[in-house]
Amino acid sequence: MGPRSLAVALVALTMTPDVPPADCRSAAASYAAALAAVTEALRTYEACTATSLGRNQCAAEFDELDGVHLDYEDAVAEYYRACPLTPREPR
Repeated sequence: MGPRSLAVALVALTMTPDVPPADCRSAAASYAAALAAVTEALRTYEACTATSLGRNQCAAEFDELDGVHLDYEDAVAEYYRACPLTPREPR
């Protein structure tokens, strides 16, 4: 690559918008899906407990919530790893 081509490449790089890498976008999508799954499972568990009238322990609904929470933990860890420039809240 000649000096002129190198200069053109450097200018092009400085004009590229800050786009997160593909693995960060993938991790963000996985996080969003995991968050949606937790929200849905929580609503299902809440509905079960609200209507149980002391006759249903809602164990299946809780097990589902517990399972999606584990997926959520994995998604959070992956997002933290894949998106290092994203501002983070303290743990």
